[in-house]
Amino acid sequence: MDKTVMVTSIHIVFALIAALISTALTLGWLGFKNDVFAFFVAAIILYFVGQLSQRVAGEEISGFSQWLWDGIAPFFFTWVISFTLFVMYL
Repeated sequence: MDKTVMVTSIHIVFALIAALISTALTLGWLGFKNDVFAFFVAAIILYFVGQLSQRVAGEEISGFSQWLWDGIAPFFFTWVISFTLFVMYL
């Protein structure tokens, strides 16, 4: 599998998981409601997923521009869309 596809897929899967956790924090499933904390949880997950992807991809993906379009942007857009849908329909 191509490293770019692998990195993007990893980010998308973890964005869905981050959206579920953020939804739980926003709707108060964990006993408290906090929208700001929900965003920071997603940002922390993005950081650790980036570290994981760096180990998987190695030196094949380098430079901020490539990380932005292969990891950060897919994570962000998947998280925003999933989070919005989960909050509206769960």
